[in-house]
Amino acid sequence: MTTINKMSAEQFRACQHSPDYCVIDVRDREEFAGQAEPNSCNWPLNSISAETVADFVKARGLQPDQTVVLLCARGMRAGMAAEKLSTLLPNRIAVVEGGHASLAPADAPLSIERQVRIAAGSLVLLGGIGSLLVHPALLGISAFVGAGLVFAGMTDWCGMGLLLMKMPWNRHA
Repeated sequence: MTTINKMSAEQFRACQHSPDYCVIDVRDREEFAGQAEPNSCNWPLNSISAETVADFVKARGLQPDQTVVLLCARGMRAGMAAEKLSTLLPNRIAVVEGGHASLAPADAPLSIERQVRIAAGSLVLLGGIGSLLVHPALLGISAFVGAGLVFAGMTDWCGMGLLLMKMPWNRHA
């Protein structure tokens, strides 16, 4: 069994372009397509198995002396992938702590998706508390936001997201 090491964002940035490392992003293909690190390849966690290892090693030209660096959104899936791969590969394995979230600049704006979750959660909470303290009709705010979230999930069209994109803090020069 291979030892699994942790790697900080700084360590990752220092080595990500080196041929001594093979960077594997274990997020789903859709997530990977939206935000991929240079010199990384995609091998989703749910497709890592004893049956797929040989094909992956051959396709990537993975050498036994290369360190396999695993990356995901926040580090959880990369840790699970490391556990799977530690019994399947002879390579050294490292997991980027905090995943892509740790690689973003400190002053990076919140994604629209996170802003929608914050706004929707706040409105649902406001509607619930307002219905208890002010007037029961304020529960309609929570119902309206809930219906909007269901609609957005079914149609992949989010009015709140479009509105938030027009806010001054989301406008890029």
